[in-house]
Amino acid sequence: MPYLYTCRQCRTQAPERRDHHDDAEADQQAHRDAAHGGHRPLDGDGIAHVHAAARGDGWLPDGSCLAVLILLALVLANCWGR
Repeated sequence: MPYLYTCRQCRTQAPERRDHHDDAEADQQAHRDAAHGGHRPLDGDGIAHVHAAARGDGWLPDGSCLAVLILLALVLANCWGR
């Protein structure tokens, strides 16, 4: 599962999800350095697991794969209907 850094004080997130926790920690430190002088925000921040299916790399098919499956189902249904 990918990781995403979020700062609750700034109400912002890292621009992209990271595959490795260390990369998300780098986003966290870069934000702390740029926005908070290297300190931890008062309202907190954190790195969380996020669902991967929205990126198309989870167990659910992405949009193009889903479209092909639907098209295939329609073609097969048309063949069996005769």
